[in-house]
Amino acid sequence: MERDDMIVGLEKGWSFVATGLAKIRRAIDGGTGEGLPGEEYMQVFTTVYCMCTQASPHNYSEQLYQRYKEDLDDYIKSTILPPLRELQGEILLRELVERWRKHNRIISFEINMFRYLNRYCISKRSFPSLQQVSSSSFHDLVFNELKNSVTRTVIAMIDQEREGKVVDLDLLKNVLAIYIEIDSGKMGIYKADFEQAFLDSARNYYSSKAQSWNLKYSDDPDYMLKVEECLQKERERLANYLHYSTESKLVEAMKSELVTRHTGADRSLKKENSG
Repeated sequence: MERDDMIVGLEKGWSFVATGLAKIRRAIDGGTGEGLPGEEYMQVFTTVYCMCTQASPHNYSEQLYQRYKEDLDDYIKSTILPPLRELQGEILLRELVERWRKHNRIISFEINMFRYLNRYCISKRSFPSLQQVSSSSFHDLVFNELKNSVTRTVIAMIDQEREGKVVDLDLLKNVLAIYIEIDSGKMGIYKADFEQAFLDSARNYYSSKAQSWNLKYSDDPDYMLKVEECLQKERERLANYLHYSTESKLVEAMKSELVTRHTGADRSLKKENSG
């Protein structure tokens, strides 16, 4: 590996690179450091560069790309997923947030180490970038398996907050950010795996509340004041940890359950001078 002009074989070169990847992951997983020492990092970087720039048939860009994907998948399945499978409730949420944070730190070092491959080789072949590969691997192998439990726990915490209990707002915000970050800032996963379940839960929650409030508040203005109070709290909730795009759907769901479907409030809206 010392000379730039020598041919770096696929197996020897990949073995050296894989050793560097494993060291980065162990250091960040264990909290004992970040990445590789400078000299060792440059050796791995140079090895990747040589394997990507050697003349055919010794140009191993595509093989490096494929092996990186397979190695990352193996690491996620063997190291990240098993401990998470054993957790539930808020403990699962906390560990998922920490695991996603470490995953992103690891990937930032690895992408830097593979930046020649990422910038010049992958783009020419129109392959997904290494950042996309890393997010997809975490989504497919970790998030997809845990998302139902995660979503249920998040919604349960939101219902607890609605009932006046103290919950960890930062935790909710960080968990919900994963739904968006793992989709590279797009909203498809957030909408499919969280938002719809959240809106259904909100409808059920406020449908039940409306029934009890119809009995408790005999005057329409009192009922409507309670509705307005809830709308304000939901807007605060949106500001604290929900994505702003959920607001119009949430308000519509609440109005449907608290106003349109329930007699007193609906009548009050139709009366002249009702306020």
